[in-house]
Amino acid sequence: MPGVPKLRLLGVVFAIASLVSCRVDRAIEAEDSWFYSRRPTQYVRTPVGQDTLHWTHVGQGGDTLVLVHGFGPYPSVQWQPVVWKFADRKHLVVVDLLGFGQSTSPDTAITVQQQVDVLHSALHAHGITRFTLMGHSYGGMVSALYASTHPEDLKALVLIDPLHRHFDVAHLDSLESRWGRPIEEVLLPRDLATYDAMMSVSVHDPFFLPDFMKQQVLDNIYSVNLSQREAMLHAVRRDSSVLRATAVGTDQVPTLLLWGAEDALFPRSGAAAVQRDFPRNRLAVIERAGHIPHMERPFAVFEVLEAFFTDQFPK
Repeated sequence: MPGVPKLRLLGVVFAIASLVSCRVDRAIEAEDSWFYSRRPTQYVRTPVGQDTLHWTHVGQGGDTLVLVHGFGPYPSVQWQPVVWKFADRKHLVVVDLLGFGQSTSPDTAITVQQQVDVLHSALHAHGITRFTLMGHSYGGMVSALYASTHPEDLKALVLIDPLHRHFDVAHLDSLESRWGRPIEEVLLPRDLATYDAMMSVSVHDPFFLPDFMKQQVLDNIYSVNLSQREAMLHAVRRDSSVLRATAVGTDQVPTLLLWGAEDALFPRSGAAAVQRDFPRNRLAVIERAGHIPHMERPFAVFEVLEAFFTDQFPK
């Protein structure tokens, strides 16, 4: 059904399943388990010091594509459209960043640099040393910093609506003024009002969910690791001046920038500054998409990815 956004399809699946199970989180987990069970899949946990990084190996093929998720829950769900498209010809590594999914850390304020260091160590421990790196939102900042510090690892880089070092923190303040809540509460909602705010800054066309199901999402999904994830957001804000001064960028790695035209969280006006950091770039703007275009408009994103991969890896 190419004309139906993947996010809406997932919303319908979750809604139907949760009406049966009475728990949205269990419905999502059951759907995700079923999705990955249909493909060659292996789950890996790698200790790195006191941290443990978890990821999912899925698919088959010579090229490796490492997927680094955004700040939302269920990392493997966030990448389902990309896995569906490429698992039959690529080896995909679907990463759970520290503090998300099944990855763990005792630290209360995990920094972007720590995410990079642990990811690099874990991948190399498994012999994954040359790959394409794709990161979304917060994972886009992790991926951009990875590319800057370890460009020799990367065949190519894809950044989807990334949090970036040129981002104007004052924009977060404007969102806070709009919703009357700190941005941390919008990105990690605690009540129905902040849930609606989170959806409005995430997608161009939010799908309907009844209030009782929203409350289940809040109680059983967004409450997980809440204090640790809040600390991560505070760390990004705290370290923004350091990130601005850090030499993030490289001219060694071919880079695709994908941006939702209607992204309210990280507006596409910031793309020009990111392009300067990664001179070997190509920019694609996905119309009628917000902050998660690979879920809202997957087929439009697939078309851009196919063209980029074909140019970078001709047969």
